[in-house]
Amino acid sequence: MYKRYIPPWVIMVLDSVLILLSIFISGWIIDIKETWFNFPFDNYSLRFILLTFFITIVCIFCFKIHRSIIRYSSFSDMLRIMGALIVTNLILLAVNHAYKYTYGQGINDYYPKQLVIINFFVTFIALFMFRMFVRWLFEKAYHNGTDSRFTIKTLIFGAGHTGIATAHALLSSDTKYYIKGFLDDDKTLTGKTIEGIKVWSTDREEYILKYKDIDQLIIATGRISNERKAKIFELCHQNNIKVLTVPRVKYWIDGKLNENNIKEIQIEDLLGRKEIKPNTAAISNVLGQKRILVTGAAGSIGSEIVRQLTKYNPEILLLDNAETPLFYIENELNERFADIKKQILIADIRNYNHLEDIFKRYCPQIIFHAAAYKHVPMMEREPYEAVMTNIFGTQNVARLCLKYNAEKMVMISTDKAVNPTNVMGATKRYAEIMLSSIYACNGANAESGGKTRFITTRFGNVLGSNGSVIPTFKHQIAAGGPVTVTHKDITRYFMTIPEAARLVLEAAAMGNGGEIFLFDMGQPVKIDDLARKMIKLSGFEPDKDIKIEYTGLRAGEKLYEELLTAKENTLPTYHGKIFIAKTEQLPEDEVRQHLEQLQQIVRQPHTADTDMQIVKNIKSLVKTFKSNNSKFSSLD
Repeated sequence: MYKRYIPPWVIMVLDSVLILLSIFISGWIIDIKETWFNFPFDNYSLRFILLTFFITIVCIFCFKIHRSIIRYSSFSDMLRIMGALIVTNLILLAVNHAYKYTYGQGINDYYPKQLVIINFFVTFIALFMFRMFVRWLFEKAYHNGTDSRFTIKTLIFGAGHTGIATAHALLSSDTKYYIKGFLDDDKTLTGKTIEGIKVWSTDREEYILKYKDIDQLIIATGRISNERKAKIFELCHQNNIKVLTVPRVKYWIDGKLNENNIKEIQIEDLLGRKEIKPNTAAISNVLGQKRILVTGAAGSIGSEIVRQLTKYNPEILLLDNAETPLFYIENELNERFADIKKQILIADIRNYNHLEDIFKRYCPQIIFHAAAYKHVPMMEREPYEAVMTNIFGTQNVARLCLKYNAEKMVMISTDKAVNPTNVMGATKRYAEIMLSSIYACNGANAESGGKTRFITTRFGNVLGSNGSVIPTFKHQIAAGGPVTVTHKDITRYFMTIPEAARLVLEAAAMGNGGEIFLFDMGQPVKIDDLARKMIKLSGFEPDKDIKIEYTGLRAGEKLYEELLTAKENTLPTYHGKIFIAKTEQLPEDEVRQHLEQLQQIVRQPHTADTDMQIVKNIKSLVKTFKSNNSKFSSLD
C-alpha cells in the first residue's frame, strides 16, 4: 500500500503562513503594551515584518524543517525548530546592532528588540503546536480506524527511547500494526500513556500475554538479562506469541529504526551474555598500524578476528587453504572495509617452505594462529591429520615467528585441551605445551634473539561457528526433524563469535609471553535445553512437532567440558572476563624428545599401526589424555 504524506512544499507554505501570523501576533502584543508603537502602520513594523519573514523562511529551509513528516514529529523536531529560530533572532539582533553602529548610538533601534524576543516565543509555539496537533489528529484517526481483526496486535517490552522508536517504526510501516501497549519494569510509568499508548507493569505480564490477544511481543530494551529474555520467550511460546527484538542503536540505519531492523529473536539472544567492551586504547597501542597475519582467516573465529582488527587500521594478511571461504571474506572486506590494507594468501600451514616465503616477503609483526582441525569425531578417525595441522602446523608458524622476529604469536586453543578425552583436544594441548616450551627456551635461540612472545587463548564453543551444533540443529529443524542430541545430560560452554574475537585481541594486547589465557565462559548450557529452545523459536513443540533423538556419545566425546586441569589454577588480569592459567611446565628436553619421536612416526609409511603410535606418543606427553568411547582407550 502506498502511504501518502504531505509534500515538503505544502509544509513550507503552511509554515510560511504561521510565521507571518506569528509576526503580526507579536506586533499586536507590543502594540497593546507600548503606546508609541503603531503596528503595523509605522516604519518599524514594515522593516520587522519583511526582514523577519524572509530570514525565518531561509533558516527553516536550511534546517530542513519542512522535510519532516509532521505526523511523526518528535522532540528532535522541536530542537531543530528552536535552532532555526535562534539563528533567526541572532541575525535580526545583529542587523539591529549594525544599524545603530553605522548611524550612531543616539538613534532609535532599526526595530524594537523586545519585538524580536517576543516573536521568537510566539513563532516557536505556533510551529511546534501545529505539528503536535497534526500528530494528535493522525494518532486519533489511526486508533479509531484500526480494525484489530486485520492488524498485527503488538506489545512492546520497554517504554524508553528504543521502545518509543519501535512504536514510531511500526506506525509508519505499510504493514498494519495495532500497538496494544508497552510493558515496562519502571513502576512510575504504570498506568500512564506514551504517544497515546498505555504502559502496563511487568507484574501483570503473564495475565496480559494470556488474555490481551497479542500476536507478537517486541523486546525493545537493552536493559534486560538473558534469563529475563528466556522467561519472556517461554511465556510467549505458551501463548503462541511471536517474539522479536530490536538491535542496539549503533546498528540502526542513519540513526533511525525502521521495521526491517526488527528481527525474530535468535538462540544467540537467549544464550549470549552482556556485550564485552574491549580496552580499545590498549589494543590499539599493541596492534594499531601493525602488519598482522591471521592463519585460518576464512574460518569462524579467524574471520571475526579480521573484522575486529579493521578498527585498528593494520595491514592484514589473511591466510587459509580454503579457497571459497577466503573468496567470501575478501569480498566482504572489499565491500565493508575498502580502505584496509590486506593481502589474501592461499597457503597451508603444514607447508613450511611456502609459509617461509610468506614470512620472508611480508615480515608480519603479530600473528593470530586460528588455523586448526576442530571436529572431534573426524580427528578421532584421522589422528595423522590432526597431528600434522594442530601440532606441526603450529610448530611451523612458531619457528618462523622466531626466525623473522615477530613480536607476538597468539594461538587459539580450546577447552577440549583440558583433560582431553579425544585426539583433537589432545593435539591442541600438545601444541600448548610445545609453545610454552619454545617460549621458555627461545631466549637462548641464536636465530631469534628471543624476541617473539608466545600467547595462548583457551575458550569453549562459539555460537553459530561453522559446523557447530546450532547450524546443525537449524538444518534438522528445517527438514522437519528429528533433532539429534548425543546425550540428555551433555553440557557445553558457549560464547558469541564477536565476544570470543574481542577477548582474543584483549589477551594479545595484555600478554607478555608464556601465558595461557582463559575466558570467562559463564554457565554451561545443556545441549538438550538448547535443542528444545531452538525448536520453540521455530514455532514448533519439542517431542510433538519435532522429535528429539538421543544418539549416544560419539568417539572421544565427554559429557562435561572443563577449563582447568586439577593441577591448574588461575590468576586475575585487569579484565574481569580474562584469567591466566597457572599450568604445569614440562621439562624442555622431554617436550623436544616427544616432538622428534612424533616426527619420525609421521614420516614413516602409513600403516594400520601408525595411528596407534601417534596417539601413544600424544598420551605420553599429555598425561591427562584419557580416551573416551574410542579405540584408543586400550592405550590408557
